[in-house]
Amino acid sequence: MGFENVFVEIAAMLAVVTVIGSIGLMLRQPLIVSFIAAGIILGPSVLGLVAATEPIELLAQMGIALLLFVVGLKLDLHIIRTMGTVALATGLGQVLFTSIFGFLIALALGMSPVGALYVGVALTFSSTIIIVKLLSDKRELDSLYGRIAVGFLIVQDIAVVVAMMTMSALSGASDEATLGWVAIELAARLIAAAALMFVMMRYVLPTLVETMARSQELLLIFAIAWGVGLAALGEWAGFSKEAGAFLAGFSLASTRYREAINARLTG
Repeated sequence: MGFENVFVEIAAMLAVVTVIGSIGLMLRQPLIVSFIAAGIILGPSVLGLVAATEPIELLAQMGIALLLFVVGLKLDLHIIRTMGTVALATGLGQVLFTSIFGFLIALALGMSPVGALYVGVALTFSSTIIIVKLLSDKRELDSLYGRIAVGFLIVQDIAVVVAMMTMSALSGASDEATLGWVAIELAARLIAAAALMFVMMRYVLPTLVETMARSQELLLIFAIAWGVGLAALGEWAGFSKEAGAFLAGFSLASTRYREAINARLTG
């Protein structure tokens, strides 16, 4: 059962989410748990009130992108320098450990090597969105373990995204020559993305942000446009929109207006 009017449907969903969220707070549960419960209740598993799946999916994707944009906005270069080694070691260590053992277990269960490889990589994923939301609700993103956890998750997500891109690209390769070209193309994408971010952060964004900061409303609109735009660019370039949104936030984290943007977005 769904509503004929999309506007009415979204209004009803927000009302239900508000009620369930209030109940969750009364029970001292994190809001993210209440939001997930509301989604299950509103979805096809229980009430089936969501008929406009495309608009809802679009809103969900934009919400995830903006959340990761805020995460990137909170990470400055000083934190990366201090936590980078720990995050890199733990993140890559977890990815290697989980993927290798997942691959071996899948092989033992009779799966093909390619299928086992996909299973091994899939097992390395963590719920970055849920963990970040929990840390944010508890105002612990800036704590020592919060920074380490976020850095760990970011390294893990980047490694998994690169692995999935590699497997997706190599799946259509039939010979060694094709494999070589695919590897070169993938490396070129990563280098181009890194070079683009360096140029934007060093030469373009400081002046652009200073211009936009003449109006707080314009600065907020620019930040949202930058985050969503880079997310779309990331997906178009073969990365994920989440990775693009995170990089957009990270690129603004080095500006002196990051706290103003963060305050406007998160309250």
